[in-house]
Amino acid sequence: MIDTPKIVLCIPGPWPDRPDLLARIVRDSGGYLFAGQVLLHTESGDAFELQYEPRDPGMVDAFAAAGPHWLDSDDMARIHAHASVVYLIGAGGSRARAEAMMLAAQGLLDAGGLGVKVESSGVAHGPGAWRQLCADLALFSAHRAYVSNLTGEQVHSCGMHHFGMKDAIVAAQAADDPVALLHTFTWYLFTEAPPMREGHTFAVAEDAPRYRLDAEPSAQFQPGDLFANPYGLWRLTPL
Repeated sequence: MIDTPKIVLCIPGPWPDRPDLLARIVRDSGGYLFAGQVLLHTESGDAFELQYEPRDPGMVDAFAAAGPHWLDSDDMARIHAHASVVYLIGAGGSRARAEAMMLAAQGLLDAGGLGVKVESSGVAHGPGAWRQLCADLALFSAHRAYVSNLTGEQVHSCGMHHFGMKDAIVAAQAADDPVALLHTFTWYLFTEAPPMREGHTFAVAEDAPRYRLDAEPSAQFQPGDLFANPYGLWRLTPL
């Protein structure tokens, strides 16, 4: 039996203490309540674990590593001045749950949050970018919110476990642009949910190189690691 993976979202904020966070959530989050360690959306009934922690001196470095494209932005400067941080935790394994977590994180941004770092795949977004992702959920924006590609001798995606899907891996030398290949392949998996089988083939275009698909376990991370995908990987091998 496959263990359901966790989604963990890190959201630094200006809250000097827990009572201030609670008050801001009640006032500004758009329908969420915070009691004990539970964040509850009153209309949908969606509930998530929410942990409040004091300021983390390593937060800027963590966000910079996950989102270098906005390192020198005003958003990053505000993260530098954060007073505390919350961790939003919930079950992954389906698009619906992943998107519900995105909306909950947006509620925390509305309550003062300064950005969102996906602890379970290593990507980070500024508040404006996250709100746009939430506005575009019907356009499959959760893929962009959660999925990254890690490079090395083997290039592999990370984050498809949030949706209950396999990640993908390809040897770096097996494609002219392995990151683009995996992005296109995982986007296809997420948006089309095709019935993939071992031995099936994939190409980004009719005249593009074709790859054979083989299933293999995820060995890049230890079992239980937030990055680990319990559903495994699709290995793309050039024909």
